[in-house]
Amino acid sequence: MLTLCIVEDDSITSEAISNILNNLPNYTLAGIYSNAEDYINDFLFVKPDITLMDITLPGITGIQATAKIKQTYPFAKIIMLTNHEENEELFNALKAGADGYVLKKESFEKLPDALDTLKEGGAALTPLIAKKIMDYFNKMEHHSEINTLTDKEKIVLKLIADGLLYKEIADAMNLSLDSIKKYASSIYQKLHVRTRSEAIKKYLG
Repeated sequence: MLTLCIVEDDSITSEAISNILNNLPNYTLAGIYSNAEDYINDFLFVKPDITLMDITLPGITGIQATAKIKQTYPFAKIIMLTNHEENEELFNALKAGADGYVLKKESFEKLPDALDTLKEGGAALTPLIAKKIMDYFNKMEHHSEINTLTDKEKIVLKLIADGLLYKEIADAMNLSLDSIKKYASSIYQKLHVRTRSEAIKKYLG
């Protein structure tokens, strides 16, 4: 049985989410918080397996809270719940260490699938968000070498260009450090570069 927490300042939204979670046999709701401060203060005592975190919160934002929790408790699994579709918000959440990103407008009925995906070691991204990540790279078609990269390699390259270390990328993508190193090695080979700076330069065009 996995424990979950909800961090959401809108009571109607948190109630809708809790109703869904209460009907899932393999999960139990450990707490609901309307702000990130209380959640952070209680985390050590509650130790939820997965947290559903709203991005727009009073005081500390969901992204800031995610980064803070991940620094202290890297084992924590956090799925962002948001209405924001902007690429900047999406990648900021991944950089902060978010393990998933679910759009509220896509319906909370997709939450069980996102939770199961995360439990199995994947990244909990709803189809629309996954498409947005790929669309971001499809706009770079003039970079023929970049188009030879796999979807995951493109995400790794984006996070490398954002300045993340391999360990931070591994945490953000919920993958092992060895996996990220293998992706990086493959990226360097396909881009015909030897260093991180050369890969970033080619990425930026």
